[in-house]
Amino acid sequence: MCYGVDDRTDEVRRRYGKVLEVANRHLPPRVPPIETWALRREYSPVRAEDHGPTRTARRPSSSFADSLQGHLEEWREGCDGSRDRYWSSWTDGIHCDLRDLAEDTVRDAKIRLHAHAAHLRSSQAFAFNLFLPFTKGGRTRLSDLVGGEIGAQISIDEVGFEWVPPGALLGEIAGDQPVGDEPATAVDVALWGRLADGDRAAVLLEVKLSESDFTHCNGRRSQGNRRKDVCDSAAKFFEEPGDCYLRRPVRSSRDRRYWEIFDKSHGSVRAAFPGADLEGPCPFAFSMQQPMRNLAIACGLEQDQSSGVDRAWFGLCAHDGNRDMAGHWEDWSRLPSGPAMAPRLAASAVVRAGEAEGFGAWAAWMRQRYLL
Repeated sequence: MCYGVDDRTDEVRRRYGKVLEVANRHLPPRVPPIETWALRREYSPVRAEDHGPTRTARRPSSSFADSLQGHLEEWREGCDGSRDRYWSSWTDGIHCDLRDLAEDTVRDAKIRLHAHAAHLRSSQAFAFNLFLPFTKGGRTRLSDLVGGEIGAQISIDEVGFEWVPPGALLGEIAGDQPVGDEPATAVDVALWGRLADGDRAAVLLEVKLSESDFTHCNGRRSQGNRRKDVCDSAAKFFEEPGDCYLRRPVRSSRDRRYWEIFDKSHGSVRAAFPGADLEGPCPFAFSMQQPMRNLAIACGLEQDQSSGVDRAWFGLCAHDGNRDMAGHWEDWSRLPSGPAMAPRLAASAVVRAGEAEGFGAWAAWMRQRYLL
């Protein structure tokens, strides 16, 4: 399906995406999914579903991504005279007072940088810029903010980035830590602290800047998946989660533990997600796949005595203006058992917390750069 420059509103795009997902679910086996293509002003095609920034002439279709991209190019032009979408070094996109700290953090924690970490719209750079001040400075206001969202008094004493749990927790990787390009679920920002009763706590955050969706499940389209009927039916999936292809994908050396974790935490996978629609496909076949994996980390930490974590939450920290992501998070919040399972931090609130701790110059820069 092709059309001209994408000038749809966020709400129209959200509704269209839901209809497109429904249509793709009912395609015959081995028929590729329907795609939507938009044209930029120079009439070179750009896939509307390609949300990641690239070095080609592709243009994001989301109106928010478009407006933010335009602002960031103008903002950069005012800084160094260039409108290039990529910095020469990823640290050039970090606040000048935090660049050395960013490099040290990446080196010491052996963080794998994203392929587009140097892009103006990099979510990884956004996460670093948002939370790096709290790694060395005061965290009282951040603790108050997070505590209000999770419904528990917490004192944050450590902030981590791109944290990957030990391999045995989710069972996604062969060893204890990913090797090379081995894919593993990583937590964008991990806040470690203690609750008022002394329990050790973790708040795991997914940070989104201009993305319009979470990552979808690749297993439903894998050639090695012999049980796509489970992908197409939530009822079948909940009846026997072990039939899910994700439990043991082709060439995996161990079982993935998502369903085992939820079964242990709630008595059954179904009880963990009472808001799922049994009449539709597997609730994790599309955009709910990524938050499900992160929630599994939080629940798994609570179950793993060696983790030292007594309570854990998984939440979202997104740009205030990203309505697409807000809509997806609202959909996600209806699945788990209880609103406390889906806390959400506004990026602007994090900036205000830092400003209250004395990071005034940083706060002004964040508002100017990211339109917060």
